[in-house]
Amino acid sequence: MQLPTALADESLFSRICRYLAISELPLEQALQKLVGDGRGAIHPYLTSNLHITGQFSEESPEVLQSNQTLRPLFSYYLPQYRTILENVTTNTNDILRASQLSTFRGKERLSVKHCALCAKDDVYNFGVAYWHLAHQIPGVEACSVHRTWLVHNELLDRSHASGVLLPDIRVEPIYCNELAREFSKFSLNKIRSLQSKKQSVVTISDTYLKKLRINGGLTLSGRVKRKKIAKELFEISEELFPTQSDLSLRTPEDYRFVSSLLSGQYPQHPFKHLLFEFYLSRSKHDDEPETRIMNVNAPINKEDHCCDLLRSGLSMAAVSREIDKSRCYVKSIALKNNIPVNLKPKKITLNIKNSIIKWARKGFHRDVLAKLHDISTGSVELIISTTAGLVEWRKQCKVESLRRRYCCQIIRFIASNPKACRQEVKSINEAAFYWLYIHEHQWLESVLPVATQTQHVGRVDWHQRDKLLVAEICSIMQQHQNQLSRTQLDKLLGGHGWLTKKKHKLPRALMKYQSLLKEKR
Repeated sequence: MQLPTALADESLFSRICRYLAISELPLEQALQKLVGDGRGAIHPYLTSNLHITGQFSEESPEVLQSNQTLRPLFSYYLPQYRTILENVTTNTNDILRASQLSTFRGKERLSVKHCALCAKDDVYNFGVAYWHLAHQIPGVEACSVHRTWLVHNELLDRSHASGVLLPDIRVEPIYCNELAREFSKFSLNKIRSLQSKKQSVVTISDTYLKKLRINGGLTLSGRVKRKKIAKELFEISEELFPTQSDLSLRTPEDYRFVSSLLSGQYPQHPFKHLLFEFYLSRSKHDDEPETRIMNVNAPINKEDHCCDLLRSGLSMAAVSREIDKSRCYVKSIALKNNIPVNLKPKKITLNIKNSIIKWARKGFHRDVLAKLHDISTGSVELIISTTAGLVEWRKQCKVESLRRRYCCQIIRFIASNPKACRQEVKSINEAAFYWLYIHEHQWLESVLPVATQTQHVGRVDWHQRDKLLVAEICSIMQQHQNQLSRTQLDKLLGGHGWLTKKKHKLPRALMKYQSLLKEKR
């Protein structure tokens, strides 16, 4: 029994899975037949033992290797292992060692990826969903056709391949950003160019340095601008993955990522080469008048873009996906610019909208308007916020209402309490007082009672206190047989520091204390 005919962009791993699905042989017998080992593992994109598998296919082993595996990608970026990678008789262990996947700093969990929309299209066009080779490129997380994030399917069994391991068309697609789609398309074009021509021996690091010299990536002395390049590479890599990935740069200061690529001393993961070449392809030459296009998030007017898409007839859901904004945002832009959209249910008619605007201008609360028109508070707020000038008018009305209410509150209190001082007005009408103090300070000063003069409190008569303390000291010292220190005595007097830091103000008391100490001796 031959392998199923290869479909568009189908990987050899996918053909083996489809073979196992329709074959009547047990898994071990089928693997023994296809790869010469009943307990062998089928790699998703580095399939080995092609000289055996090719016997069950119309294509030659060389065609299988070139068009249905990613071995050309690895052999191009790992030229020192090219002989092993291009040999169709190489077994699985030798292929994995030559690919250097286990030695790279950045690793990703082995899985097979698919696009949910591609799977549905494949079922419609071919009657079966299958694994696309373009989706298996390491580090590529987006579909270049449908602009969706790829779905990872982990390989848990030893053999990896299985008759039930085919893409699930029930998965809901999640749309990705435009940069991830561009990188996916760039990687696909790179694979196709490697498949279509025979690879020549080139020093990749020298090629990179030449491009950097053209694009302004080198200083006048020929040194690499590592800080600038690492920062821009980090910004790009952050957009290429839906979640954190070990393949991307760790920080904007990950200079080792750049240095290891340009040194050419050690093998590097193909993703690093693809990312760096993608970065170089987005750079402009120094003699071009335009600024460099490394800014990932180019400033665009999303509101105008949203209006153009809505006027073109796209649905709100499609527009929200296109501009990467919520449907609520799209709806607010449509209401703001009077663009008709198909909304179900059609509860908010033009008459309802005009009525809400009319009552909102009169200052009614949005909860009251929601109950009056039997709609949600959020819908009322959306209409208010998208009506030009209405929010500012309602804010002004609220300020005027507060001003009148607080002024009336202060005037009534002063009228009913004519003898009240300013402190009483402030403490009893605290909210009104402070609001008017900030917003209507002059008016508040004009109506408040005249400030009372502070009463002067005379200073301490230290001479009189000195006389009184003499008797106190005699009494306390007698109770303790004249054995108290000055600090202890001061503490018994109340701890005011009279006999310590203020002793110079109490000469009689100090002399009496000293005389009592001498009597003890």
